[in-house]
Amino acid sequence: MPATNHLDNSTFLTQFEDLSLDPVHFNHIGHLRIAFIYLNEYTEVEAIQRVCSGIKVYAESLGAKDKFNLTVTTTLLKIMASRMKSSKDKPWETFLANNQDLVLDAIGVLSQYITKEIMFSEDAKVTAIEPNLKPI
Repeated sequence: MPATNHLDNSTFLTQFEDLSLDPVHFNHIGHLRIAFIYLNEYTEVEAIQRVCSGIKVYAESLGAKDKFNLTVTTTLLKIMASRMKSSKDKPWETFLANNQDLVLDAIGVLSQYITKEIMFSEDAKVTAIEPNLKPI
């Protein structure tokens, strides 16, 4: 189970939004958890906007200005949203347990939809590029 397990979703989200979340929680699982929370609270479009904006601001607060990739984040959220539609009202822990491929090999999952060449291009960092292999 993730290291963020001891924080309830409300505390996790509040700390993320006010930039007080311990950086130990700002890892891949933390990104997935933020996405999960927002996808449950907002429309898919608004959740994507909030997650992308929030991760970028939080990363910049840690001095990691150039690590954010808009295409990777947007595509991952769309995949998560698609999967969540079939498992409405399931808790975070259940989603996480049922989607270990997103935890263990997110790039592999993303590569089913978009080529790595496009995914990791400079344009992909600042522009949400649509999948070029198959739709989500």
